Amino acid sequence: MTEPRSSLIVPLMKARVPAEVQLEFPLPPGEEPVREPFAGDLYVTYALELADEAAALGRRYEHVARRHCAELGVAPEALRRLATINLRNRRPDLSLSWYPDVRAVTVALGDGGSGPASGSGGGAGAARRGGLEAGLLLDEGFLEKLAQDVEGDLVVAAPARDVFVASGTGHPDGVDKLRWAVAQVWAEDRGDGADPAWDVPAGSLLTHQLMVRRGGGWEILTG
Repeated sequence: MTEPRSSLIVPLMKARVPAEVQLEFPLPPGEEPVREPFAGDLYVTYALELADEAAALGRRYEHVARRHCAELGVAPEALRRLATINLRNRRPDLSLSWYPDVRAVTVALGDGGSGPASGSGGGAGAARRGGLEAGLLLDEGFLEKLAQDVEGDLVVAAPARDVFVASGTGHPDGVDKLRWAVAQVWAEDRGDGADPAWDVPAGSLLTHQLMVRRGGGWEILTG
């Protein structure tokens, strides 16, 4: 049986576009992608994840606009929950790679193919990109479990769409590791011998900010 197109909807975290580079001629309301504020510089959009051999990683994304919601039979307010469920269904392999020296972890999602082994010593980002790991910021069940593995409030760095690194406010050295990971992702030149796991396409970069989860919501970590 063919899967419904609504099962292809996944969350795409995006960074806010500065006013000076926004479209001079905005799209019609029905064509504007559904966007929801998240925290700091980030907002959530949704897209149909389609197989395409000519595209990077064999996938391309078509943003979901309000008119698509009607066509797909999905209410806009139901997109977040549906997309979060779909992401985990489409990426059934979740691995946690804890750093050996500090309490911090890199989380990677895979589609069942080869990927980083759980608990690998370096804790670096996944060598295979395209997991949309930043979308895990919407997965309350996963976040609740991860928060139990750290002291204090859960802190997450999502410097790019496919990067998710976490620690807790009770681990200052772990939070420093998150800042290091952000710097690795955003670095223009990390020099010879740099770990290619931190290489991400410029178009997938999100934010330098760290986010802390408090009271079931997200805010920017200051200090």
